[in-house]
Amino acid sequence: MAGIHPVVRYLIVCDDVVVDPVNPRKVTIVGLISSIRSYDDPPFPVRHKELCVYAQLTEFRGRGRVHVDVVHADSEIRAAGTTTCVISFGDNPLEVVGVVIRIRGCLFPVPGLYHVRLWYNDVVIAEQPLLLR
Repeated sequence: MAGIHPVVRYLIVCDDVVVDPVNPRKVTIVGLISSIRSYDDPPFPVRHKELCVYAQLTEFRGRGRVHVDVVHADSEIRAAGTTTCVISFGDNPLEVVGVVIRIRGCLFPVPGLYHVRLWYNDVVIAEQPLLLR
């Protein structure tokens, strides 16, 4: 039985995701990101052109609203985020749905730990750490 929100199998922050045009279930993750180092002078604030988030979701039916945001762990200041989009799961809760979300123009005001959060119908269902230094 499907729950109130999908189960997140993977939440990956990277430079890009390439989806195979012949088999859309086959994806290539390009440039896995767990930290970003600023080489600017002064180092902060720093702008990162684009982050890509890949999520695999399952155990759900129907449709829902998703978005991603990036927030500073201590202050909860939002560094970046996306608009909301609607995804469809269909009727089979065993189906795995891959979602690619691009976050453009990330502005990180200070160094430290940030959380990349995946929201589904206004509830955080997964997050990954991102270290800025």
